[in-house]
Amino acid sequence: MENSKKITVQMTAPALVEFVFRSYYTRLGGLVSIFLGLLGTGLGIYCIIMGGSLKSIIIYFAVAVICLVANPVTLYIKALNQLRTSPSYKDPVVYEIGAEGLKISLGNESDGIGWENVYRLLYTKRMFAIYTNPYNAFVIPNEAMGDEKDIILGRVVSYTSEYYPKLSGNLKVFLGQK
Repeated sequence: MENSKKITVQMTAPALVEFVFRSYYTRLGGLVSIFLGLLGTGLGIYCIIMGGSLKSIIIYFAVAVICLVANPVTLYIKALNQLRTSPSYKDPVVYEIGAEGLKISLGNESDGIGWENVYRLLYTKRMFAIYTNPYNAFVIPNEAMGDEKDIILGRVVSYTSEYYPKLSGNLKVFLGQK
């Protein structure tokens, strides 16, 4: 690819954990989990204040602990296990960002996607995600972009802008740049 930027990425735990948490808690299941956890906590406190049965109090707080503690801990452990065991995270991935699209290389294998296939762009404190659909994304830890982070983000936003992917608010500053 002519005039392209290459990034060599070794996935990091903070970037993958943030991606997994954002993926879960921005969907209906994650939101329901938070709601049930808060509801269980509130009802448990209400039962204590109103002199409810011990059985009810235990059930409400059990729901709260499962939803507000066990779910996040499980997600965290799954993300770390995925980082440790997934073949796609063992070796560095090379992303080549050019006007034609995104080329992804892992070892001897490579593939690419055109910018028209980008569904969403998400930029956070720890990672940049290029979604190809609501559930799958290429995740680039911010430290992998180094000092060229703004150049890379600007190019990706510019290359995809004519296809109108969903943009996180902090990427909108790059609209109109070339």
